[in-house]
Amino acid sequence: MGFEHLGGMWTAIFPLAVLLYYFFRKKYRSATISSTLFWEKSMRETKVSPYLKNLQRNALFYLQMAALLLLVFILLGPYLPKDEHTAAHTVFVVDTSASMAAMDGNLSLFEHNKKKIMELAEERTGTEFTIVTTGKEPKLVIREESDERTVLGAIDQLELTYEQEHMARSLDFVKSLAAEGGVDVHFFTDYLDRSVFMESENGIRWTVHTNDLPLENISIEKFGVVSTTKGTEAIVKLSNQKSSVQAGTILIRNEITGEELTKQEFSLDGLSDTLLSFKELPELSAVKAVLETDDDFSLDNEAFVLLGNESSEVIVDQQLHELVKKAFEAIGLDVTSGSVNEMNIAREQALLVTNETKFLNEGTSPILLIGRNDSVTDQVSGRVDTANDALFTIAQVEDVYVSGLYPPFENYETIASVSGKPFIQRSPRGDIIILTDIGLTDWPLHPSFPLFFWSAAEMLTTDNNIAGIFTPNERKALLTSGGSESIEVFTIDDKYIATYPDGGSFVAPAKPGIYKLLDNGKEELLTVQLESSEKLVKHGASYSLGGISTLNDKEEGKNTIGWLILLPVLLLLLIEWEVQRRRGYPN
Repeated sequence: MGFEHLGGMWTAIFPLAVLLYYFFRKKYRSATISSTLFWEKSMRETKVSPYLKNLQRNALFYLQMAALLLLVFILLGPYLPKDEHTAAHTVFVVDTSASMAAMDGNLSLFEHNKKKIMELAEERTGTEFTIVTTGKEPKLVIREESDERTVLGAIDQLELTYEQEHMARSLDFVKSLAAEGGVDVHFFTDYLDRSVFMESENGIRWTVHTNDLPLENISIEKFGVVSTTKGTEAIVKLSNQKSSVQAGTILIRNEITGEELTKQEFSLDGLSDTLLSFKELPELSAVKAVLETDDDFSLDNEAFVLLGNESSEVIVDQQLHELVKKAFEAIGLDVTSGSVNEMNIAREQALLVTNETKFLNEGTSPILLIGRNDSVTDQVSGRVDTANDALFTIAQVEDVYVSGLYPPFENYETIASVSGKPFIQRSPRGDIIILTDIGLTDWPLHPSFPLFFWSAAEMLTTDNNIAGIFTPNERKALLTSGGSESIEVFTIDDKYIATYPDGGSFVAPAKPGIYKLLDNGKEELLTVQLESSEKLVKHGASYSLGGISTLNDKEEGKNTIGWLILLPVLLLLLIEWEVQRRRGYPN
């Protein structure tokens, strides 16, 4: 305990004055009067002990001195020391990844962290708060907000986004917010290695709140489904993160109908992997694997697969312009150059890009034909006009200059033309034909060049009823029908999720699963899958690094307690008044 106003000690002269008054007040001598002898004898039995009598005689003195001393104590400003955080700005970085859904007791790690954040915010009422959530694109929830209701409301509304935390990006984002220093940053996650804080930042204190205890988890690490001559075959890879043997059951279901197709029990040693195979399943379009076991993280106990003819491999004819190969490489596909014989061998396993017209009549998979090896071009000039087709949802080709065109194919749909002559066609099988050589255009100079080849690859390699595979909240353009209607997303059981005006603004749902996409009356399926890093629940000790140079992160505060003495003082004054009333005269 301490005193704020030691200069107030001069007020001690008041109780001293009262003490001196009692020293020098008049003394009275007791005298016996005959008329009182009778009463004195009668009251002798009711008299108290001499000690209590002395106390009664001096009660007024004790009360007055106690009241004055307490008043002096109040004037000195007594207080109890307390720790106060004086950082001008507190930043909360909240991990909203899927691994934070792991259960620690009755609450998830994420819910535990929300409670900790609430407590810190309530302790620092009046401080400015910033809240950042993790992800591929760190999100700023509130910035430098001091209103308590707003801050607590923002904390309460935090939700899991299920995407990978990308903590390094969040760290860089926070550093940009804390450029002026004097900031206390708190990370709330399951584990964060100290090495990410290699560079010290003046004026910033880092505190990392982690999951201190290991949690038990067994996950479906990989799930694959392929179509074979004998039906559908599924392979499940399990990973046991426990140190002990774990048993359970794997179920394979048709996600469209919910029908259970097969199941298999397993026993897996601690810290090991195993593969389970399920053969001769019926033909399926959407398959779900379910792991039934007892662990602390259930989100990675499900996996989903859509069956289609997706392929990421492209074989480009050696005779085509080199920029065609570069365009496919720019969009992230596996590209190789091949001869006609090599393309004949691999035509069902990869997308063929060639000028050999014979491939239009061979095989079952559509191809991308650029030019024609069986004809010559005619000179052309004019504006490119395009039809309302999904191929041009992302890539606009109206500003491309074309100097020559090959003769069109009869009975093929024309989806782009130059001066009324076919420029791009589509066959009944779905082949896409570009009736010119890349060297006869300025197309490679336009941003639409790689985008067009991405659109063509998506259209040619993906099943018509499959929109694609996504990670949680992934931003990825979709090829839409090109109609005026917006895109709607539903769960597999027809629960509404979101609406997007076009394919370019599409963002995948957050929670893993299979979803329906409704595009201009056409229904497609898409799947959202957890990233591999989110199937591992980590743990580690919490720690703090750095310090706040412009303002101390903590200082000794003062919790004033003088007001607590006012009530006893008032009570003493009341007792003193009653004693004075009863006495009626001084002793």
